[in-house]
Amino acid sequence: MNSTVSMWLGITFVGLGLVAVVLQAWLWRFPMVPDPGGPDPNGKSTAPRRWVQVHRVVGLAFVVIYVIMMIDMVPRLWRYQVELPARTIVHACMGITIGVLLVTKIAIIRWFQHFGKALPSIGFGIMLCTVILAVLSIPYALRAHDFGTATTPEGLARVERLMTGLELDKPPASYATAEALAQGRSVLTRKCVVCHDLRTILRKPYTPKGWHRVVDRMLLKPQFDSPLVVEDVGPVTAYLVAITPDIRDSVKQKRDDTISTAGRVAAVEEKPAAKEPKAWTKEELVAAKEMYETECSQCHELEDVDLAAPLDTKGWREVVVRMVSEYDAEFDPETIETISRYLGETKGK
Repeated sequence: MNSTVSMWLGITFVGLGLVAVVLQAWLWRFPMVPDPGGPDPNGKSTAPRRWVQVHRVVGLAFVVIYVIMMIDMVPRLWRYQVELPARTIVHACMGITIGVLLVTKIAIIRWFQHFGKALPSIGFGIMLCTVILAVLSIPYALRAHDFGTATTPEGLARVERLMTGLELDKPPASYATAEALAQGRSVLTRKCVVCHDLRTILRKPYTPKGWHRVVDRMLLKPQFDSPLVVEDVGPVTAYLVAITPDIRDSVKQKRDDTISTAGRVAAVEEKPAAKEPKAWTKEELVAAKEMYETECSQCHELEDVDLAAPLDTKGWREVVVRMVSEYDAEFDPETIETISRYLGETKGK
């Protein structure tokens, strides 16, 4: 099922559930009158028949959507990774509980009317499980459909620029479109999560080459269901490149804390006097600035560096080396030294 259709079905499901419970609470305010020989030993409700029919139609639509979503979701549980995340487990338990309560409610209405007084409690239980499902699912679904700044002209230009140089089967411009990013998101949420938790996939930003290597590696792994195909590589890589700024922001606080700690440590450490390196020429300084802006802007907004704690060259070298060891930045030793020195001299103490 298309992710957009699934999201709107879920929102409609929650809305119908809330409407059904409100109608039920209102209809139960009307007294029951004796109905000798009738199907319900509790009597017959005096509630307006038109609103009773509305309640039944809403309930039927609720059940139909529930069945459609279960047909789509239950097989995905079987295909999912070996260990399910806690949120997925709670989501599945709420979905199963709703099914049990629906079957119980229908059975009471059709065949066991003498348990009719339990219907309000069962209806409330269905509503509670539905609200929990909504809290667990809808915010994430809405967020998944929000590309943020990725589909703005500037965001698409960024994707095209960063995709240049990757070994792809189409020109970079063909991946810098809203349609291509939507396709990439679909691949990520439908195929990649068969083996991986999204939290694992999106735990840290990578360079475009890094994302491309990860996707290529997944393409070569044995896959038994919903396998990646060559045509998926470009779109999903483009989508991961597009959302890298959001991934960066999600780990920004941790990174800021680390940089701040490094700054405090560097401030109190006693360092032996070092021989001053030869001053850069104007051309060398321009080249170092260009290298810094080109390499570091792939994963960072350069403004983040401006806001970081000021460090000397050694302190900045520790930060740059950590970008290589923890975030797969592809810096050779010369690049590390040049960027570290440039930051130490222009954004240092």
